[in-house]
Amino acid sequence: MAHQQDFDLALDTSWFTKEPPAFPLPSMKALGPCTSTYDWTWEQDPTDTTKTLICAVLWTDTKAVTKVRVTWKRSNPMGTVKAEQKHYPTPPPVSAENLDKAHKRYGENIALWAESSVGTRVGDGECWTFVHHALADLAESYRQYGEEPPLVSQGRTHGQPILTLTAPSVGTNGGLLQLADVRRGDILELTSAHFQIITEEAPQHVPGAWGTWKKGAGEKNVRLNHHTAIVVGVKGDVVKVVEQNGCVPGGVGKTRYDLGGGGMKEGKVVVFRVIGETMGGGGRLTAKWEDE
Repeated sequence: MAHQQDFDLALDTSWFTKEPPAFPLPSMKALGPCTSTYDWTWEQDPTDTTKTLICAVLWTDTKAVTKVRVTWKRSNPMGTVKAEQKHYPTPPPVSAENLDKAHKRYGENIALWAESSVGTRVGDGECWTFVHHALADLAESYRQYGEEPPLVSQGRTHGQPILTLTAPSVGTNGGLLQLADVRRGDILELTSAHFQIITEEAPQHVPGAWGTWKKGAGEKNVRLNHHTAIVVGVKGDVVKVVEQNGCVPGGVGKTRYDLGGGGMKEGKVVVFRVIGETMGGGGRLTAKWEDE
């Protein structure tokens, strides 16, 4: 669904004149988690400069989008400001056929990128950064070869959700990974999750302040408030993942999560299939005003 009514843009606060602009507005953030982008243009004439700001906000839970265009004269912003809005509804779900095509196009390359990073630190060492870098790096490679790039993470949305699991739940989640066709290269997004996990391996040394880690196997309780990981294997109810700042604090390592009744004690897991930028009517969020 989309926000059908125009927002109060609070133009009297001059938020649009700030660099960067104070966007999204509080009324937009109140609707849920979102991400945004913006772009400036200006036109100079003999007496003044007309500025135009285009902002776009995407609600990551629904993929609905609102765009705002604001214009004003530099010499008198409050006396000349004008604004308009456009609202775009949630795009339809990606078809099973296109999800299969997306996996064949991107899945293996995502998993290989993740596996090649084990033992390193990516960006600031956070879990989300690791996944974002994976998709952004691959997107650039696909563009260089003239192919459609994968859609880079929009907040904590990483393409099309294909499975949502919660625990504790009545019965078991057994068999749902196969039913949802979770595959190598898909993305896990965990919220308030508590697992008993089996540690497969950790690098002998991770550059930086976190020192030396010895290889080995074992079981431990792990609590994850918000965590993101890349699936590199599926067997039964267990997913093998590569993650950052999980089993290896501040670095990239491998572990397994049991998403059935045995290992997942509480929390929520959403599995995403990475899709192309134009799949499903969505796409990369841009600050472009589409005239109809």
